[in-house]
Amino acid sequence: MKIELLDLTLKLFCCALDKLVYEPLEQGGQSLTGVQEDCLRFIYYHDRPLAKEVAEGLQISNAAVTKLIDRLEKRGLVVRRYPRTDRRQVILELTPTGLELVETSRRRVKERLTAIIERMAPEAQADLERGLLGFLDAALINTEYIDQICLRCGRGHITDCPGNLTYRSLTGKDREK
Repeated sequence: MKIELLDLTLKLFCCALDKLVYEPLEQGGQSLTGVQEDCLRFIYYHDRPLAKEVAEGLQISNAAVTKLIDRLEKRGLVVRRYPRTDRRQVILELTPTGLELVETSRRRVKERLTAIIERMAPEAQADLERGLLGFLDAALINTEYIDQICLRCGRGHITDCPGNLTYRSLTGKDREK
């Protein structure tokens, strides 16, 4: 395949995923920003993370995470908790509304992706999996790249995730949650 055609195909693939599978989270008819979504998912996948852990996980500054949490708190999606022993630390939790929003999104993504994959022939499904894994193996050539794009699945950490498998092949150990 010519690189120009491959480039267009990859862009089309990414747009199809964005529009048909991973639609933006919405609350009250208002879409959340990508960073807001990432923050909610990080809190969902990690048990009561500290604000500084969210900043590290999303690779943003502590000041940016504070503003981000302010906006999510105003929307009723996140709540801050302060431990009695150290009030400088801020523990983050999803509200019931935030939890429902993330879980509904996860369920819808799974349904939409399943519907698309089931329309593919079994050989095409296997080819897609092989191609995606091959691409990731070629792209993730060092642990810095993995650290930059890892989804940091926390309690949902999957040891046979392609990112973790590549990390293990480079370091001999599993990536930490």
